[in-house]
Amino acid sequence: MDFTAVDLIDTLRKNRSESSALEVKAAEHGFPKSVLDTVSAFANGEGGTILLGVSDPASGLTPVPQFDAQAIHDAAVDSIRDKVKPRPPADVSIETLPQGHQVVRIDVEPGDPVQKPYYVDARGMYNGAYHRIGEADVRLSNYEIDRLLENRTQPRYDEEIVPEASIDDLSPELVSNYVARLREEQPRVFAGLSEVEALKQARILRQDKQGQEAPILGALLAMGTEPQAFFPQLMISVVVLPGTEMGKVTADSKRFLDNRTCKGPIPVMVKDAMAVLLRNMSKTSVMQGRGSSAIGREDFYEYPTDAIRELLVNAVMHRDYSPGARGAQVQVELYTDRLVVRSPGGIFGSVNIRDFGQPGVSSTRNAFLAGFLMDLSDPSTGRRVAENRASGIPTVFRAVREAGLEPPVFVDQLRHVEVSIFNRTMTHVDSGGETQQIVPNHEPDSTEKLNVRQRNILQGLREHGDAVSASYAHEHWGGGASRTSVGNDLKLLVGLGLVEATAPARSKNRKYRVVSG
Repeated sequence: MDFTAVDLIDTLRKNRSESSALEVKAAEHGFPKSVLDTVSAFANGEGGTILLGVSDPASGLTPVPQFDAQAIHDAAVDSIRDKVKPRPPADVSIETLPQGHQVVRIDVEPGDPVQKPYYVDARGMYNGAYHRIGEADVRLSNYEIDRLLENRTQPRYDEEIVPEASIDDLSPELVSNYVARLREEQPRVFAGLSEVEALKQARILRQDKQGQEAPILGALLAMGTEPQAFFPQLMISVVVLPGTEMGKVTADSKRFLDNRTCKGPIPVMVKDAMAVLLRNMSKTSVMQGRGSSAIGREDFYEYPTDAIRELLVNAVMHRDYSPGARGAQVQVELYTDRLVVRSPGGIFGSVNIRDFGQPGVSSTRNAFLAGFLMDLSDPSTGRRVAENRASGIPTVFRAVREAGLEPPVFVDQLRHVEVSIFNRTMTHVDSGGETQQIVPNHEPDSTEKLNVRQRNILQGLREHGDAVSASYAHEHWGGGASRTSVGNDLKLLVGLGLVEATAPARSKNRKYRVVSG
């Protein structure tokens, strides 16, 4: 355990407040019932630590007199085991402070995604489940609980019949494109069928309660003439902003340099959103060859186009299509320093952000729509709208790395998933007049796999010079991550030989510094 109770109390004294991952309670009159709310919040989020037997920061974080640590410990074990459902991943222990005072420490790990939500049993799931916002335990909304429950089963909102629509609301071009693909790949089933019969066989057209043939939601989204006639907000909005924050304006009071809503079926929306971004991104043109013998021009955009397209496709393919989310758009924001893509609904299934970019890692919220887009070709490019599953995010990481940019930053919340790619000026290399090219700036080999937070910790250690505690690194360079995540970052940096620890892992005096040379 890298962070002792002393480290945590020291962090609280410096910050003068609790945090999203650290809570203290005096517990002077016994085990507080509110601890269970915090356990629920930590288990439903990124985990955290509760210290019992210490006054709050406003009262000086002083040890509680005559605190019965063993009795509180036993009560905590029993209450967490019996009163929080399902049983959360929590460890309860007693630690002794330097003055001899004892405190009870409760370490809660992030819960299993397929077990969430964790809730206080006496209040029921929809009244007793919490998450952490800042230093407060906030009750989850019904919508947020429903999104967590989806992780236990496969959502099927993309298979819902849209009774107001008919086959006439599907694009003839996209339908022909799709059926041709089915006939080519499954001739035994589809070769002898008409287009309408093929759509019925593929369960794209289904009978509603009145016995009328109607398309399902996934089909309408993927190849409808105008899906927004039925669901106005199921579109992509793209805004180009003049600064690094929403709300900044130009000298002539413009809030947006460009502002477009991209409608139509998914292939059209992706194409149109790409067009908006391409015309607003900075671009470097490089001539290959010398003088009059130049063999062509190559354009380098501010962000790699392969990465952008994959993010757009993923955003519309994996977003939440439940009724409660159909009023939300996929949002794309191009700032002067970054590109942000935001998709309604949190990450689905057992996948978490730490898994992103790993080969073979995939969890599909809209299984029918995802498979459908894999069989559908984009008429403008001839490419399949979606490639093989589990390849999208690794493609983003690869394209961004090859462009010399920092790894993308993902934020997962119950209401949305957000990814940001930060731009970075590329170095122009003139190779003696032969060929001019743009060469990405790369870190040394040992740092290429580091994420943004790990690079920030490494840079912070370099600039600080002296060895610091894990608590100090978390406070100054953690970027809002949990202490556990920062502790793992430090272990990784030590393992790579970039950082060294000054004491054994369990030592209270363990600190970290950059390896010299």
